[in-house]
Amino acid sequence: MVSSALTIQDILPFRANNKKVDMDAFLPFIVLPFLLLIATISRTITIIIMVVIGMGVLYVYTRPRQKNRSPFFFSWTMSSAVTMFLVFEIIILGLLEVTQLENFIFLLLLACTCYFFYKMKAIADFELATGSSKGKEYSPVLTSDSYYCQVCQIEVNERFFHSIWWDCCVLRPNYVYFLAGQICAFATLLFGTNLGLTTVCQPFIFYGLILLPEDCNDAYYEFDLSLGFVTCVYGVGYLFVIALVLIRQLLIYLPKYSEPQWRKLVNVLNV
Repeated sequence: MVSSALTIQDILPFRANNKKVDMDAFLPFIVLPFLLLIATISRTITIIIMVVIGMGVLYVYTRPRQKNRSPFFFSWTMSSAVTMFLVFEIIILGLLEVTQLENFIFLLLLACTCYFFYKMKAIADFELATGSSKGKEYSPVLTSDSYYCQVCQIEVNERFFHSIWWDCCVLRPNYVYFLAGQICAFATLLFGTNLGLTTVCQPFIFYGLILLPEDCNDAYYEFDLSLGFVTCVYGVGYLFVIALVLIRQLLIYLPKYSEPQWRKLVNVLNV
């Protein structure tokens, strides 16, 4: 019989060599809600907080890629999603102006977004774990169809780019899920932020049943209204970033992804 003994390191969740990693993964769930709470003070503070967050994102993109090996960015994505979801479901719905049908559509879009991004990460993890994305023989010398990911620190084939916000490489096998996830995320944020802003602000009829926010001067008079408002403003900023990502996909990576399919079609037509 083989006996085993548990040590203190096996019991404690925070080991010495994992403290920094654990802190990086946990910090966004404290920082983001704190910033949004501070932003509820006044319109000027809201603008300052949003500018600070935007400058932080720009700083991340200007840093060398190898310095972005941290779970902080993926945790920031998750904390953003969780925070905006909770504010919508607790505060915005609590104002009793969003219908059950509108909430169902929002939850359906959110579920599609979660599914596509889950599949994207699962396929990326499977491809890298099984080695199928490395080719038959792994070599530190790069070949013509391979790329060295400075964040993952591994050589992969059919790599498009590395997403630090989802903490995985986007490869040919999971690119469709990445693109579908971004489209669903854009639709979810567009629908959710519009519902939120037309609830906390005075809306006007844009066309038919479509409402848009018009007057938000009363948003800071009550805490729940101000928190819903600044969260929607943060969501609009996130919406702008996703729009830039989709434009980049349309101009750069979508033609690269569809090129082999077009070649096959041309070859079939030329036969």
